[in-house]
Amino acid sequence: MKLITENRRGGSGSGLGSRVKKCALRGFTLIEITAYLAMTMLLAMILMMMLQSHFTFMRILSSYEFLRDDAPQVNVMLTGILGKANSYRIYGSAADAKASSNPVNSGGRAVRLRFRNPNGTVGEGIVAFEAVGGENQLNYYNFTGAWPGTADWTISHRPALVDFADDTGVLLVTLTGPYNETVTYAGTGE
Repeated sequence: MKLITENRRGGSGSGLGSRVKKCALRGFTLIEITAYLAMTMLLAMILMMMLQSHFTFMRILSSYEFLRDDAPQVNVMLTGILGKANSYRIYGSAADAKASSNPVNSGGRAVRLRFRNPNGTVGEGIVAFEAVGGENQLNYYNFTGAWPGTADWTISHRPALVDFADDTGVLLVTLTGPYNETVTYAGTGE
């Protein structure tokens, strides 16, 4: 008990109170602070480089979004439509395809299709790339006695350009995406 009483009164000795005072007065040296700041700056620089590379990767990945997501879906749709056609003819525009005038072998924006129905009748349809209301669209028109003024449905609104060609005897459909990426699908000849 005597030792505790002396420390409370501030007596000298090797008690707990004198040790706490000595540790509380000790600070960091300039070398320790410099080393800490250098490590912190190095970590911050590494994190900034990792963040920059992540943004670059995401930008590159999003530039291929059309090829990754939309082009395969367009392929499935066109394969289903073109695979059922008995014959086709390429035109420069949807209006030319509806009027059956000015056919082309390459550089076409529309293809007019003829289908033989199971009951022996003949049906027709048009797949056309066109601007509607300022937006590029790949549309499908179905002939029901007359061509409709607006498309029956839109296959995709993502391509920047769709080119139909048959100058090699094989129907080629080239889709160009928003970042000028291209993919070409081949069908059968007439």
